[in-house]
Amino acid sequence: MTSKPLSAVDYIAPAFAQTKRQLFAPFRLLRWTRLALVCLLTGEFAGGGGGYSGRFNFPAARPKGRRFLLAVPHVHWGKILPYLPWIVAGAGLLFLLLFLWIYVASVYRFVLFDSVLYDRCELKGCWRRWEPAGRSYFCWCISIFLVSVVGLALLIGTPLLVAWRAGLFHQARAHLLALILGGAALFFLLIAFFVLDAVTALLAKDFCVPIMAMENVGVLRAWGRLFPMLATEKTAFAGYVLMKMVLALGSAVIFGTATFMALIVLLIPLGIVGSIVFIVGKAIGLGLNAATVSILIAVGGVILAGFLYLVALISTPAMVFFQSYMLHFFGSRYPALGAVVFPEPPVTPPSPALGASPAIEPAIG
Repeated sequence: MTSKPLSAVDYIAPAFAQTKRQLFAPFRLLRWTRLALVCLLTGEFAGGGGGYSGRFNFPAARPKGRRFLLAVPHVHWGKILPYLPWIVAGAGLLFLLLFLWIYVASVYRFVLFDSVLYDRCELKGCWRRWEPAGRSYFCWCISIFLVSVVGLALLIGTPLLVAWRAGLFHQARAHLLALILGGAALFFLLIAFFVLDAVTALLAKDFCVPIMAMENVGVLRAWGRLFPMLATEKTAFAGYVLMKMVLALGSAVIFGTATFMALIVLLIPLGIVGSIVFIVGKAIGLGLNAATVSILIAVGGVILAGFLYLVALISTPAMVFFQSYMLHFFGSRYPALGAVVFPEPPVTPPSPALGASPAIEPAIG
């Protein structure tokens, strides 16, 4: 184990070397595919994300006596009510699948740690081994999510309620400066809240998980082990968080570009096949009904799963690198982990001096 912990920058090169050694020296396709499955189950993609931001303008009448009215779309409840049970069932199923995925991801978080630490990827029997630790981590994830939701609601709702009770919204122009300053303060508070939430999740994922795995303890006891380390080396851990943000940004650009190119390449044959199926189906008189819609949903699900697995295959080197980076940084500060990451060289017995003859035992009797 290293005698003195290094800074976050110093462990980038060793992490690259370990990634190269585990994935390319030699290249093992079966191991790569297994790690890609772990990457898919844990959601450890290289980076990137997206969302839709749109503006919907719905016509709304202005009743008498009201100056402002929130635009609300006109809903034909008579047409929606027959499908309402299916909508509720679909939403419940999606929530259940998300809940199940978080549970599986919590267990496979420890499988990922074990795979990179010991240069192996044993999927058979890993669930029984890591399920207790994963269950504890899952409870932590759900708890911190609920706390975050409640905290976010209080952070947004309390200032809005105070401003409404003070009458700032009834005469907005008269209190324009107060509204602008309050909105700016709320904006920066939200940024600080999200940063704190993200850093907390990062510390739990990168540092509590190794402690839980090495000492076979729950997440709360792992936090108890971690807090003294954070207090002792605040600058080092802050540098780790900042450096990981920079590395994650670069990784998102590199592997996001590779994923986009792979998507473009795949869309060409998929588009051709889809066009042929559409033309043939239209020629034989197929239309949209329960059977065809079910088939389309099933085929779309298979294609989506295949694409996600392809993204995981592309992102596997990034996953191994970030895990190796964490192992080197935290291993130099956590002795139980450092004993594996930085093993002591084997002690070789001293060789006899050249030219010296072995000692001869005197004869007895």
